[in-house]
Amino acid sequence: MLTLLLPVLLAIEVERVVAVVNGVPILASDTELAQAAEVVPREPSEGDTAYRAAVLEALIELELRWQDLEAAALTSRVQVDLDAAWAATLKRAGGEEALRDRLAALGLPELSLRGLVRRAAIVQAYVATRFAPFVRVSAAEVEKSWSEELAPQLRAAGKPVPELDTVRDHVAALLRERKLNDEVVRWTAELARRAEIVRYVPAPQAALEAAPPPPRTPSATPRASSSESP
Repeated sequence: MLTLLLPVLLAIEVERVVAVVNGVPILASDTELAQAAEVVPREPSEGDTAYRAAVLEALIELELRWQDLEAAALTSRVQVDLDAAWAATLKRAGGEEALRDRLAALGLPELSLRGLVRRAAIVQAYVATRFAPFVRVSAAEVEKSWSEELAPQLRAAGKPVPELDTVRDHVAALLRERKLNDEVVRWTAELARRAEIVRYVPAPQAALEAAPPPPRTPSATPRASSSESP
């Protein structure tokens, strides 16, 4: 009997678990979905191995945040435009047909991707309501960042350096985004300290030795330019 069943058993594809967060598995197909639709932003010149590691870490962090919202019964109370989130995903993926073909080639259902996009959109909306209203940037911070960091970067790159008044709003927006990212990092780090996380795919050594990067939560909105130069 076992001999008769062996071909059938071999034909069954077993889903690979790449991480577990508080008992909830993250599957290899989850990372493939995120990569196929570029739901997790990819840095310029980022290699495939580093990107896969970044995708896994982003999904682990998303799961931590999602579980926190579920524990507080907030996942159904956060206001979010899911149609806009899905439209943004299609745009980022190169259009509906391109995304459909990519998912078909991987054998992955669109419904699963929609679920991932929904989670990302709800978490983003929660961050916007919980943290963003309290992020403040002073005029002194804008001037300090411009004179000590951003303007020198432009000069070093051989680019024109505009007057601060012409880019003040842009610099302030950059600083607000940094502060918001810092709040999300602190929130997620606290969740991680209390969580049980098991990774079955080790991160590259270079990533382990590097300073913690800004969060790359799976995004439900178009990614802003990665350049911080005004």
